[in-house]
Amino acid sequence: MMKKLFVICSWALLLGGCKSESGASDPDGDKPVPPPSAELLQKIEDLNAGLVSLKTLAGAVSQSEVRSLAETEDGVRLTFCDGTEVTVACNAAAEAPLIGIAVDGDAYYWTLAAEKDIPWLKDAAGAKMPVSGPVPVVGRDDKGFWTVTTDAAVTPWQIGDGSGNPVEATGDEQVELFRSVKAGNGRVEIALTDGGTLSAAQVNDLSVAGTANCYVVSAPGTYVFNARVRGNGAGEGVGFEPAIEMADGMTADWLWTDSEGLVSGVALDTTSGDIFLTVGEGRGNALVALMQDGKVVWSWHVWVTDAPQTMTYGNGTVFMDRNLGAAGTTAGGTDAYGMYYQWGRKDPFYGGEKTETSANAFLEAKNGTVVNPAYPALDWAFSKSATTTDGAAANPMTFYNDKVGTGYNWLASPNATLWGEAKTLNDPCPPGYRVPETGAWEDLISGRQYIDGVSVWDGTNYGMTYTHGGQTAWYPAQGYRNYSSGAIVGLRSSTGGSGAYWSAETSSVKSYYLFFRSKLSSSGSINNELDMNRSYGYTVRCCKE
Repeated sequence: MMKKLFVICSWALLLGGCKSESGASDPDGDKPVPPPSAELLQKIEDLNAGLVSLKTLAGAVSQSEVRSLAETEDGVRLTFCDGTEVTVACNAAAEAPLIGIAVDGDAYYWTLAAEKDIPWLKDAAGAKMPVSGPVPVVGRDDKGFWTVTTDAAVTPWQIGDGSGNPVEATGDEQVELFRSVKAGNGRVEIALTDGGTLSAAQVNDLSVAGTANCYVVSAPGTYVFNARVRGNGAGEGVGFEPAIEMADGMTADWLWTDSEGLVSGVALDTTSGDIFLTVGEGRGNALVALMQDGKVVWSWHVWVTDAPQTMTYGNGTVFMDRNLGAAGTTAGGTDAYGMYYQWGRKDPFYGGEKTETSANAFLEAKNGTVVNPAYPALDWAFSKSATTTDGAAANPMTFYNDKVGTGYNWLASPNATLWGEAKTLNDPCPPGYRVPETGAWEDLISGRQYIDGVSVWDGTNYGMTYTHGGQTAWYPAQGYRNYSSGAIVGLRSSTGGSGAYWSAETSSVKSYYLFFRSKLSSSGSINNELDMNRSYGYTVRCCKE
């Protein structure tokens, strides 16, 4: 028994059974029927192509979730998680449909929706035609009327309107199937020309704009990203193959989060190589990992914050308005504190609101985060040793440091290409952003001093404000994690604290960074030409690629 009608093939034909004065008056009339125009032939082709797309869409919405939507010249392209792609052309003024589909039991069947009682479209054997089977083909007969056939072996018959009269193919018909496509609240709503709606769950694709080691999430919902690529997959000599091959025993899970329930439902689709996750209410950070037999293969930073804004500095560099990992931008507020990074590593180290001693290094991290108990070998830790790039990736919560040559490093064999002028697969910034070069801050500085009206030390809020073009950027003096212990130092001290921001540039064995505070004795108050051991944990302010 038919349960519910979903007329979704909204061909937008201008119906009603009216007869054209210049066309055929009835099937047996003897008036000459002009050949179909090129425009009409194109519309017939578009209608049949639309039916094929409709079949694909009907199957996709019942079996998969929408992964992404994109505006194209031909309409809205919907990409589903199972790989299906359908492009729909929308027309808000389209008229009522001619042919549609309806549900009978648990399956969709083609119907002649123009008929009063919605009769089923039948195949050569007289059986109802499931939408999952052959697609009806429309055309125009030699008398100038619309026809339909359900099988290559079946002679086409004329399509009748609600009164049983044949429908003339005039060339004035509209061919769009859909009125609009809208996304919101975790669903995609497809408005049809007959007033009905198709609805599909939406999974937001974080990697649709490109893969990276960090993804920004600004609203609760279900998300997915491509786990088959390390970072952005670019850069040579960084110690990793760009591609990740899916293998038996692989799973996905969260490793830590700074807010209970911020990230949940983490799962790996081993067929597609996608990681799915659900983000709840709140703002904060989490680390999600691809695991194999309980060990980390690669991990990604999920940064839950309001969509970062950008500001163009005086030299043309476009910066984010906040530190990487910051929940906000409040001057003097701890929400503006971001994560700490050892130079060249992709994984964030939790910050905190207080300084630490060597004896209680990572106390802020242990008190401020929830660590997944399913992986007891993974926890916030300091290791007085150097490691490999593989070792660092497998232990993203361990802060490494050792004497390496003439400097201190987390990496046993120093590598100056882990970050660079061109973004690499080890860069910690989200898609479209990278770690800046030192020159990006050149217009903040005049001979190692602040510039009046441009860069100003704020002794009340402990940080620096940069002003250009009527906009301001806030740089908190967040301190850093000391290379020798991993402890947070330089944060809101009696001298006002200090700021330390990594650049992508390197010296022989060290790396350059932006350093500022209220006053530096021999080095001035602000300096972007200092270099320091790569095992320090400094903050990062990402700039546009």
